[in-house]
Amino acid sequence: MKKLFPVALLGACLTVATAVEAADFDFNGNFANDNDKLSFAFSLGSPGTVTLFTSSWLGGGFDPILTLWDGLGNQLAEQDDGGLGGNQLSNGVNFNYGEFDSYLAINLVAGNYLATLTQYDNFSVSTSLADGFLRDADPQFTAAFGCSNGRFCEGSLTDSHGDPVEPNRTAAWDLHILNVANAQIASVPEPPTLMLLSLSGLFLLGGRLGKARSTARTDAEAASPVRLA
Repeated sequence: MKKLFPVALLGACLTVATAVEAADFDFNGNFANDNDKLSFAFSLGSPGTVTLFTSSWLGGGFDPILTLWDGLGNQLAEQDDGGLGGNQLSNGVNFNYGEFDSYLAINLVAGNYLATLTQYDNFSVSTSLADGFLRDADPQFTAAFGCSNGRFCEGSLTDSHGDPVEPNRTAAWDLHILNVANAQIASVPEPPTLMLLSLSGLFLLGGRLGKARSTARTDAEAASPVRLA
């Protein structure tokens, strides 16, 4: 998903002997189209709890989805809404996040991982990254949600308190990856074209949709899914 990459990368990796100290990494930028997708490669030198969250929705940014994959492209977690909001330190800065931001804290073993950032409701097609995402063939799919901008439209009419949500969102995103050895923007595999065309018709929206629940699992645990808040 990318034409614009105004990215800020904060944090550092410090090496002592063979050990790599964990650090925090902050990225931000803007999408060009509704169906853009960004991919972030990161690694862990030892087991630990990794936190990934967005902090752009509160400032008017689009409704994000975070999906976590192992080094082979197998899905470990998919997170739409992270809860009722809160704040989180990253690189000494306190970032606020809203209920439609994504927030994921998960225990991972040492290894290489990938996180993808998409806009609601551009969920992954399957648990394999190579299969792509539901809206890969539709660059203005949020127009079906209805907003005067015609893109980057919010898919929910109200929040969890029943208060109305501003439907016109911006292209802005902010992503934070905490407690990892390193992190950087990477590329996303292109899914088969014919499959994308059929999916575009299958999942075409006629109006606003309710928010979907998200599931997660770690590669160090059993394969049964774990519900996220």
